[in-house]
Amino acid sequence: MIHLSTKSEYAIKALVRLALSDGSAPVTARDIGAFTGVPPKFLEQVMHDLRQAGLVESQRGKGGGYVIARDPAAVSFADVIDLIDGRRADPLVGPVGAPGSNGGKGRMRGGDQAEALVAPVWREVRECTRAILGSATIADAAARAAEAPMYYI
Repeated sequence: MIHLSTKSEYAIKALVRLALSDGSAPVTARDIGAFTGVPPKFLEQVMHDLRQAGLVESQRGKGGGYVIARDPAAVSFADVIDLIDGRRADPLVGPVGAPGSNGGKGRMRGGDQAEALVAPVWREVRECTRAILGSATIADAAARAAEAPMYYI
């Protein structure tokens, strides 16, 4: 199971909504909220973080809203997750305990031994997950959404 914060998930969805726009006009917070399902106050926080990172720009006043500030093909899911949650030393998937940790004693306890046996698999799953998130872009997700708009908009 992938451990993804709600804030990261909403940030990705908000960027996808902006990428779906043709860029000719800003997308309102109301439109982004309807697309993502993000409560308005939380959406403000998400958009603030994205604006601070230079991923979106905001325009005030009548006809204002948000526009994506970078090429969606150059923004990966991993970029957004790292931006919102910080680059974690923790794994994105699998158990978070240190395999084989036994408090400095010479022998492993039963649970530690079993954990050490499966640790290489979890490490590989983490590496593959990170690679997939690093190659999946906002543009990819927007293209999929555009192909099946009834499910997304």
